[in-house]
Amino acid sequence: VIFSSSLLAVPSALLRFTNVQGVASVAQALGPGGKLYLPLSVVLIAFFNYFYTFLQLEPDDLANQLKRQGASIPNIRPGKNTSEYISQSLERMSVLGSLFLGGLALTPGIVEALTDVTALRGFAGTSLLILVGVATDSARKFKAELQMAEYKVDDLYDDMDMRKL
Repeated sequence: VIFSSSLLAVPSALLRFTNVQGVASVAQALGPGGKLYLPLSVVLIAFFNYFYTFLQLEPDDLANQLKRQGASIPNIRPGKNTSEYISQSLERMSVLGSLFLGGLALTPGIVEALTDVTALRGFAGTSLLILVGVATDSARKFKAELQMAEYKVDDLYDDMDMRKL
């Protein structure tokens, strides 16, 4: 999402500095709220999601790691079959993830088109995804701190004779 919005922002910003009439209309179409912005954004999100998934998780490397550790996927032979299975699974998950992220990016644009409310233009659906992720992580850390408070760690240190250390 970040890559796609950055990639769309650069041509739009550069084209606005030209005084050619046809180029200015292209710049406007590529900018947020423009006719080309949402479709190109969804295509770029899908592309970068697919590309980044396979960049981070190489199926051959993952299959070799499983083989070295003596682990396997049930009903899949170690080696090339495991690599192919992981690759197929990653492709399916990547397509589903791309559809989800594309839908999330489209939501504010669709709401804007239906209601003529432009207030959501700066608030992309992906912002909500980040917000929920941060809130969930914060709640998990807070819960861990509460659980640590149940242990009497201070009493443990009081019982230790520091002179013996």
